[in-house]
Amino acid sequence: MHNYPPNTVFGPAINRLTDVMEHCDRFAFRGSARLAHDAGVSPSSVGRLIHGQINPSVLLVLRIRDALERQLGFSIDVGDLIAECGRFRTRYLCEAVKCRGCLPDRATGTNLELAPAFVGVEPGEWVTSKYPNGYAQSEVGL
Repeated sequence: MHNYPPNTVFGPAINRLTDVMEHCDRFAFRGSARLAHDAGVSPSSVGRLIHGQINPSVLLVLRIRDALERQLGFSIDVGDLIAECGRFRTRYLCEAVKCRGCLPDRATGTNLELAPAFVGVEPGEWVTSKYPNGYAQSEVGL
C-alpha cells in the first residue's frame, strides 16, 4: 500500500507583510525581528511567512495582524495581509493601509529607474511589491 501525498487543492498563500511594514516607521529597521517581538512570535516564523515558505496558522497571522494594527493605529483585515492566490479583500495596498498613494521601495532600482514590473503602475495602485498588478494564477497553472 502506498501513501501518496494529497494533491494540492489550494493556491499559493500570497502575503504582503513587507509592504505593510514599509508603511510603519517602527519596522523600517530590523522590521521582521521587531514585528516578531511585537507579535510575541519567533523571528524565524515571521521570516518564513514573509518568504512564502510556510502556510501559517491562524494564531500566527492574528498575532502579526494585531502587532501591525498597533503601529498603523487602525484595524486591518487579515484578508488584506495574506490571501490565497493573492485575492486580497482590498485590491490596492495603499487603500488597505490608508496611504495617500505611493510606490514601494522595490519599484525603483539602484539608479532610481522604475523597475520593469512597475512600468505603467500608478502610485497607490499596486497590489504587492512582488506582484504589482496582482498575482496571475496562470503563473502556476491553476
